[in-house]
Order: sequence, then C-alpha cells, then structure tokens
Amino acid sequence: MKRNQIILILVIILGILAIWLVSRNTHHTIKRELRDFAVEDTASVTRIFMVRKDNESVTLTRENGGWMVNGTYKARNDAMDILLKTLYRIRVKSPVSKAMMNNAVNMLATRNTKVEVYRGKKLIKTLYVGGPTQDQMGTFMMLEGSSVPFVVHVPGFTGYLSTRFFVEEDAWKSTDLFNYDFDDIVSVTVNNFDIPEESFRVENQGNNQFQVVSLAGREEPGQPDTVRMKFYLNQFEKVGYEFHADNFPNINKDSLLAAQPYRQLTLVDRDGKGTTVTAYKRYANGKTDSEGEPLIWDDERLWALIDEKEWVVIQFYVFEDLFRNYSDFFPSVPVK
Repeated sequence: MKRNQIILILVIILGILAIWLVSRNTHHTIKRELRDFAVEDTASVTRIFMVRKDNESVTLTRENGGWMVNGTYKARNDAMDILLKTLYRIRVKSPVSKAMMNNAVNMLATRNTKVEVYRGKKLIKTLYVGGPTQDQMGTFMMLEGSSVPFVVHVPGFTGYLSTRFFVEEDAWKSTDLFNYDFDDIVSVTVNNFDIPEESFRVENQGNNQFQVVSLAGREEPGQPDTVRMKFYLNQFEKVGYEFHADNFPNINKDSLLAAQPYRQLTLVDRDGKGTTVTAYKRYANGKTDSEGEPLIWDDERLWALIDEKEWVVIQFYVFEDLFRNYSDFFPSVPVK
C-alpha cells in the first residue's frame, strides 16, 4: 500500500514537471514570435510593399524626406504616419485559441494582405494581415515562415488593425496641391476664361518686390499694391483638393475637355517646377439655391485637371482666394 502511494506521488510530480516544461517552452516560443512582429526602427524603413490575395498591390517608397505611392504620387502623411506607428507598436495580444485556430488559419490562407518591409534593398519583415477577431478587439496576423497565427493589437488602441493595411492607390495619394512659403514661389498665372481681361500673372522678384502683369495687355489702372500681391502669394500654403474624381462615375472627361474651362492656374516654384490646375464647372444635379430655385452649376465644387493627367474635385471656398482677378491688385478697386 505504501509502495503504491509512493508511485502515485512520483507520477503526480512527474506530471506537474511535464506540464511546467511544456508551458515554459510554449511561453518562450510565443515570446520569440511576439518580438518579431514589431519593426523596431521605422525611421530606417525605405519601402513597404503590400499585396492582397486578388493581386491588387501598392508600393510605398521613402524619397527625399517624403513618401511616394507607386513611384508616382505623393503619399498621404496621415496614413503613412499611422502605418509606421502601427508597425512599431504592434504587439501580440494573445495566442489564437484552439476553437478559433482553424478559422484563423483559413482566413490568413485565403483573405490576407501580405506586407513586406524593407530597409534599403534588404527585406526585414513579412507579415500576413488577416481580419478582426469576433469581438473586433484584435487582428489575426502571422509572420512569414511561421505556422502559428496570433491575435495582435496596438496597446492603448481599441479596435482592429486590418484597415490600416490598405492597397488602393487612390486612397494612399496625398490630396495636397500646394504648400509653399511665398519666397519659394516665382510666379502664379491665372487665366480667367469667363472674363479674359481679368487674367493675370503675379511675379515674385525677390526682396519683397512683386509685379502683376495683365495677360490681356490691359493698362494698369493705377499703382499695383505690393501688400496685396504678397498676401496673394501667401495663400498657397496647405492647399489641397477634396476628392479624386475617379470616385465619381458620372464624370464625363471627354465632355469636360471639349468645354471651356472656368479657370486655369499655374504656379512655378524656385526649383523650376510648374503645377497647373485647370478647373471646370460641375452641373448642380438637383441642387437649389437659398431660395429653393434650381441651380445649373454646382456652387460649392468644381472639377479640376492637375497637370493634364489627374482629375480631382476642388472646393470653391478653398480656391476662390486663388482665382482672383487682375483688378484685385490695385488699391482703386476694392478686393472682393
């Protein structure tokens, strides 16, 4: 009897030891995988490539202190900031439970976004980003070369992370058009197609010297106001458009190109770079004025073609101070 008790005690001790060893090994494995998810030095990241299972992809590259989308467009600063902070702060929230393991593996196998992070030409991290957990408080992810998915999160953030890893090019494009100090502008030219005699060019000659030129060859109605010209050039800081026109299926680009533009603005900077915005009126499509009368033209927005290649939507209240008239630069004519 005593012998059986000793054997039983030994079996219990060995069982406890075995459980401890398995738990210890699993703990260390999770810890190792946990550390691998985060990108510790995001300041040294030079390229991020993301691709979905349907093969839609985007490449983000760091160039000249900023980020570019597919090597062509400036990237949104806010979206890049969120993506880099996510890669830096991401942590394992928990292992995937046995009950959820098959679902998580299937999701990551069929509906994932592959994220490759590069430092120079070196691939330093590859993540597979899946969907949210059932409670929407975590995200299924897996590392390249691993067979173990995890539930990950960003500490302090409530929600899931999948939406931060999007691949649509238009969604990544910056909506910035102009962001200049007046000293960095050489000239701004505005063509007024409704009233051609109000077309002009403001030239920045340096040392607070400015000149306004009538594109229609008008005689100056007086001495141009230097303060007004400087104030005008100061309006080109943090100017952007509202939407990409591709989001609007009703835009008829050929019809717009055949129509007379509303305004055309060209800015040339100190580096010789020119940016041209050609604006066209939009139909009101059922909008009414303050008295309920139907409008022909949209009184809030315009179509705009950027550098003859990209269609966007701009807002009147943003651009009305840029689409000024020649007469506005003379003190004898009140600024509208």
